Amino acid sequence: MSRHTDCCAMNTLLQRRQVMSKRLIIFTDSGDTLVDEGTQKFDEKGIVTEAELIPGADNLLKTLHKDGFRIALVADGEVESFDNVYRDNGLGYCFEKRIISEAVGIQKPAKEMFDTAMKEMNLTDEDKSRIIMIGNNLKKDIAGANRFGIISVWLDWSPRYFHEIEEPDWQPDYIVKTPEELLELIYNLEDKLCSGMSLQKNEAERKLKLIADAFKDILYEEDEKFLENMKTNNLAGDDIRKYQYWEWTQGVGLFGFWKMFMRTENEEYLNILKDYYDRQLTIGFPALNVNTVTPYLAMSYLAEYTSEEKYMKPCIQAAYDIMHSFPRTEEGGFQHMTSDTLNEQELWDDTLYMTVLFLANMGRILDNEEMKAEVMHQFKIHIKYLSDKDTGLWYHGWTFKDKNNFAGAFWARGNCWVTMAIPEFLAMYEGYECDCETKKLLTDTLNRQVESLKKYQAPSGMWHTLIDDETSYVEASGTCGFAYGILKGIKLGILDKEYESVALKALKPILGCISDGGVVHQVSYGTPMGRITRDFYKNIELKPMPYGQALAMLFLMEYLG
Repeated sequence: MSRHTDCCAMNTLLQRRQVMSKRLIIFTDSGDTLVDEGTQKFDEKGIVTEAELIPGADNLLKTLHKDGFRIALVADGEVESFDNVYRDNGLGYCFEKRIISEAVGIQKPAKEMFDTAMKEMNLTDEDKSRIIMIGNNLKKDIAGANRFGIISVWLDWSPRYFHEIEEPDWQPDYIVKTPEELLELIYNLEDKLCSGMSLQKNEAERKLKLIADAFKDILYEEDEKFLENMKTNNLAGDDIRKYQYWEWTQGVGLFGFWKMFMRTENEEYLNILKDYYDRQLTIGFPALNVNTVTPYLAMSYLAEYTSEEKYMKPCIQAAYDIMHSFPRTEEGGFQHMTSDTLNEQELWDDTLYMTVLFLANMGRILDNEEMKAEVMHQFKIHIKYLSDKDTGLWYHGWTFKDKNNFAGAFWARGNCWVTMAIPEFLAMYEGYECDCETKKLLTDTLNRQVESLKKYQAPSGMWHTLIDDETSYVEASGTCGFAYGILKGIKLGILDKEYESVALKALKPILGCISDGGVVHQVSYGTPMGRITRDFYKNIELKPMPYGQALAMLFLMEYLG
């Protein structure tokens, strides 16, 4: 772009706006964000005596200051160094405040740097949604902003420092390459604020659309590990091609995508769902087990919506097969039999979401009292054996053979199936009879769990894959499930509004886990039972999966309303 074109673009921006105080508030780093660190000169004490600005930084600062933006310098280094540099280039007047690590006593990404900037600028937590932090360093500037809960902008200009996102909270909300791109972004964000849209809501809408657009490719992604295992461990002995894209991993994804269609009424989304189920109708359905039931949930809603018998007939058959043919544990629980493992006399928390929700929906659609009663029983027996009496958190499983909860793990995604299933079920049955005793049991169970989730939430806003073990990695799908279930529970009136802040604290890091390709990262792969040690869960690989996409969609949709 020529200098003449740059000037014309700058003039156009200025002509669009009167000089007045802006809503957007800017925190910015200095080195390799405004000043080229490669040009710094030092005295014998290590103080910077002079340095050149990076190309375009001069116009950037002058334009923003002239147009009424409040700008704070939030930078690591010595006070004297910054005094020298900004006295020499004559731009010190552009900063309302200078927050320098030497004076604060700690460097970014420490919270204290951002707290000090807030205090100096007379800002409160309510202002966080309109603050951006601009920086060149993913580990310091971007991670610090993300942890603090403000918008992060990575100026990827520097030939120095990190250029690969190594941790989930290093993911910036926005990436620009030059001060000119940054200026355009700032005015776009200001326009959105002035139109009444919060920056986080705007980003959530953008990321939600990206996830939906990426869903089809991930839905049909080969799970080679699963298919290879099925060659020798297929319990039913049927054609493994029927399982290729029909498992719980796809089923959870399809339910989230169904809700995305209902929110947007986008016919393209509806066609993706129809094409998926039409394909399966052609090749046939795999043998029924807890995991292969899951895709029927979205199919039952699709059948109800379209009134097409080809979709409803298999759902009815599956529901009756569950009622009359499913293997049971002692006391009539659904044994968590999967495509490749019998899991004799075992209850798993996953079952409530993978199978029981579908049966509940068919009980509603068919107005079948026997199915409704079965659903209530399954919730009760799973609560009895899996909900920890002390914490309210859920164990992954229970074995009637050995009378224990296996490794005793409070696994995040397993817990999130419960956080989601309870409000999902109660919403499904709104307007339908659900006895008061059962509703109270479910409500109390959810409240006890969420109170512990509040206690164990990581400072970043996410949850660890082992909820009560901060040495385990933070995990995105479980975090999304918790946040979604909490927000939905609040909407239904079964959770107190005080928990809203717990759910919303997860928004910032989850947005950071979603790439511009719409792929949700930091998702743990399908996880069988940890039978001996809790460390088993720490070693599950991280891999984009359809259920990760779906749980992020559900969370963002519930947040956006």
